[in-house]
Amino acid sequence: MSHHKKAAALAASLLICMTSVTPAFSSFAENESATEESAVSEISDTDEESEEKVSGDFTYTIDGDGNAHITNCASGETEIAIPENLDGAKVTEIDAKAFRAVHPEKITIPASIEYISADNPFAPCMSVKEIVVDDKNENYCAVDGVLYSKDMKKLLFYPNKKSVKSFNIPDGVEEVGIAAISETELEEITLPDSLSVIDRHSFSFNASLKSIDMSNTSIEYVDAMAFVNCTSLKEVLFSDSTVSIGLAAFLNCESLEEVTLPPALEEVLQSAFMGTALTEIKIPSSVANIGYNAFGYKDDENAVDDFLVIGDSGSAAQKYATDTDDEYDYANDFEFKSTEAIQAEEELKALNPIVSGDYEYSIQDGEAMLLICAAMGDTIEVPEEIDGYKVTSIYKNAFISVGASDIILPDTVKTIGENAFPQTLKSLTISANCTEIAGDEPFLTCLSLEEINVTEGGDGEYSSENGVLYNKDKTLLIAYPHQKSDKTFTPPETVRELQKSSFCYNEYLEEIDLSNVVTIGSYSFEACPSIKSVKLSKDLNFAGNGAFIGCTSLESIRVYDKIETIGEYAFGYDYDEELAAEIQKAQQERMSDVDAAPFSVMDGFKIYADEDSLAFDYAKACGIEVITNTVAIGSKNVDKNFLYVVAGAVIVLILGIAGIFTGRKISAKRKEKKKSVPKTDTSNENGSPKEEGDK
Repeated sequence: MSHHKKAAALAASLLICMTSVTPAFSSFAENESATEESAVSEISDTDEESEEKVSGDFTYTIDGDGNAHITNCASGETEIAIPENLDGAKVTEIDAKAFRAVHPEKITIPASIEYISADNPFAPCMSVKEIVVDDKNENYCAVDGVLYSKDMKKLLFYPNKKSVKSFNIPDGVEEVGIAAISETELEEITLPDSLSVIDRHSFSFNASLKSIDMSNTSIEYVDAMAFVNCTSLKEVLFSDSTVSIGLAAFLNCESLEEVTLPPALEEVLQSAFMGTALTEIKIPSSVANIGYNAFGYKDDENAVDDFLVIGDSGSAAQKYATDTDDEYDYANDFEFKSTEAIQAEEELKALNPIVSGDYEYSIQDGEAMLLICAAMGDTIEVPEEIDGYKVTSIYKNAFISVGASDIILPDTVKTIGENAFPQTLKSLTISANCTEIAGDEPFLTCLSLEEINVTEGGDGEYSSENGVLYNKDKTLLIAYPHQKSDKTFTPPETVRELQKSSFCYNEYLEEIDLSNVVTIGSYSFEACPSIKSVKLSKDLNFAGNGAFIGCTSLESIRVYDKIETIGEYAFGYDYDEELAAEIQKAQQERMSDVDAAPFSVMDGFKIYADEDSLAFDYAKACGIEVITNTVAIGSKNVDKNFLYVVAGAVIVLILGIAGIFTGRKISAKRKEKKKSVPKTDTSNENGSPKEEGDK
């Protein structure tokens, strides 16, 4: 690929000369070069012209209105005055190639000129010191020998041999045209705040230019080859408005050692920074498209040794570090570091680490902050002192690279930084004197964790019970270990709140009783696939985003009417791989909202809730089946109407039974009463029956 440099120079020269040929860089893909519209020469929008005619030093054509368009000048003079008329025809236009073969020092433009090709016909004139425009020209003007549009909004041509070292583009100029300030002797160019457009090759081949500051402009697109071969350029400041850096924009800027890309940048096209002195590049997360050879390549297309790409994990930057293209024999092999990792390295370096045995530490207020542990054992028991300094704090990520399963911190440790522990950790012992564990998901990556134990007797802010971490008074549950194998769990009655991600990724839990919990943090039970039953409190008022997302065995849940906040995807959702693929594709094609999430409602999931409650509204809004008019009895949800019927039947039965018992009781009383009444005497005194009429 050693021919690339010549190909690039040739293509640049061809563009400078305003040919209609698209540059043919050896490694440029057809699809991207074809879409680079700025690399295609413009032509004036005129009627079909007649065949060329010659008049003196000028070749011209006649348009449909009878006006002359100059297509070529063959003058060998150092001063060229463009005529107002050629053979009686008014000269109104200057075509793109009109001055490609002359070398004047001064060019005078008459009042008759109405259009000068946007491809800049004067760019090939390498000896021009001054442009003069007739004051009566209604379309163009010249100020101090520089050519502008009449309204001074566009700068068309800065004479190549104008003998000054600095140039301030006037306020009000909005556009710098094609090759407008190219191959000059300028060392400094000041851009006005009004500038918003720089066309292709606008500042190219300025070998003495040392810096360019676009920060106060509103430039959105740094066009193709805008600064190509500015070999002394050391500093580039971009506008925050810039979203695109074009093809070979800074190609062969060999003195450029460092650059900060603009925060809203969306694309960096092919070979944009090839042939520079960059050894690393930090790419914003906003960048979605990076052309090959954009970074990390010398001018001969060979990769820069040990080139470093910095960006967010999963971003276009990370993809670029190892990007390949078989069709164009293109394969990157650059080191990639995440933005977070770089920041962590810089912060760590600023702490002035001291190495002592298996530890690196920093002295803070006369005490030791443990920065890095490099111990190899399965059990790590951190000492109370290192080199005579009491160990009182653990820095973030301090144990992240160890393979230990058991870590015991001394009673002296009071603070623990974010993500301090490794994935291999199974058992952690924390001092009862600990007052801070940084981060709201401090054990999220400890995927092997089985227990967290807090010693007793200290004055810290934490406690534990059965391997679960709580705050001191057990009102907040902080972390339930990922690998704790209990199938059922009921927190202490004092617990009112679950911290963010507190139970996430536990595969063992099947039944949870949260009868006393009023706040469930976001993602508290994310990806707990075995949970089948959850009992929520009647006083629950908050369920955060994704609180139960990915609980694939949970078929239903009862939510009471005191709840005031239900976060997105809190109930009934799971990760959807097909949807995720669709979203990713749409985002790559820039057709989708970046906030789209790859979650969908689980089939058959139900929410039991009172009508017109927040939970009812949530279910309706999400397309989740909601069942109302029920009441929880034990672990079952029973229809109230059914209960009314059953209750009525029970009442009737009870009344019936009561009636039977009451009837029997009355009958028994009657019999008893009958037995107790004396019999009437119906015999005579002599014992014989009384006759009728006897008294």
